[in-house]
Amino acid sequence: MIVVVLCVISVVLVYSASSFKAQETYGDSNFFLKKHFYKVLIGFVIMLVVAQVNYRFWLSISPAFLALSLLVLIFMLLSPGVSEIRGSKRWLNLGFINFQPSEFARLALLLFLSLSLYAAKLVWPRSIKSFLFHLLIIGAIVIPVLLQPDWGSAILTATLALTLMFLAGERVRHLLLLGALAAPFFVFFLASGGYRTARIKNFISALNGENVAWQAQQSLIAFGNGHFFGLGLGNGRQKFHFLPDPFTDFIFAIFGEELGLLGTVAILALFVLLFRSGLRIAMNTPDLQGRLLATGLVLNIAVYAFTNMGVVLSLLPTTGVPMPFISYGGSALFVNMFAVGVLLNISENSALAKNGHAGNRRTGSRPIRIIQ
Repeated sequence: MIVVVLCVISVVLVYSASSFKAQETYGDSNFFLKKHFYKVLIGFVIMLVVAQVNYRFWLSISPAFLALSLLVLIFMLLSPGVSEIRGSKRWLNLGFINFQPSEFARLALLLFLSLSLYAAKLVWPRSIKSFLFHLLIIGAIVIPVLLQPDWGSAILTATLALTLMFLAGERVRHLLLLGALAAPFFVFFLASGGYRTARIKNFISALNGENVAWQAQQSLIAFGNGHFFGLGLGNGRQKFHFLPDPFTDFIFAIFGEELGLLGTVAILALFVLLFRSGLRIAMNTPDLQGRLLATGLVLNIAVYAFTNMGVVLSLLPTTGVPMPFISYGGSALFVNMFAVGVLLNISENSALAKNGHAGNRRTGSRPIRIIQ
């Protein structure tokens, strides 16, 4: 129900934030609304279908899914036919749809790690072999995303993967050693010039009240315009050539302008409730694979939601991170709806196991063996 509410808000807000640009560019104020509405419907179909499939099936095919994702990421970097958008090769045009392979690669990585960390716990318990193996897998996905370049997605993907390793019982000293070794390289790349350095400098300047970047400035103005109750749906002003991407990455600012502090707190509360529900599903899952998978999927949604809020409120440096279920687009929406479908199936299987059923007829699951 939380996801339904978020998607309804998304459809209304995308129309409000995009109608001016759609009318100006395409002569149809409903242009982006129609495309987004169809994507939301497809997303719900994905969610409902995935909810009927035993989550162990997705775990079983995760190695193939991960290998395919890696091949697509490498193809994105090497193929001259992949066009750059704003200096980055993030999108693959299949003619009938544009999709972002890094979104699907992150999902594949979470699925694979949930399976592999469980297997490694049985074969290499708390071993350096397990740590290095999983580090290699994470690097194989993160490095091509870095080279696109898409630092925001790469950093968040690495953070989610390492968090999953920690929750699976990886030694803390291994993770601390990795952080110590990676920190100098991270600082070097951030300071090596280009848009990364510019964004960090703009962010630091903004903290001091100096040289606030245009996008961040217009976003804060939108929140300021909204006050407590907002200007009302459709009455926002920052979407009129002031705020770039008003219906994609910065749609939360339009929401704040039109529905005010009250609306933004309501959105925050919905994501907190979604995060709490997902964690409850994870905690009630008796097998380690399902527990890791549920935790990884709900963390993926929560981290992206709160990172987007932080960027839009100028609490974090600007990066292209969409608001889950709210921002216009298909790739992130489809991945998140897939994740919700898996969470629903994990919850159902956990309930059946708790009630002593022999299995789920609809999904064909077997009794769950509790891993101590």
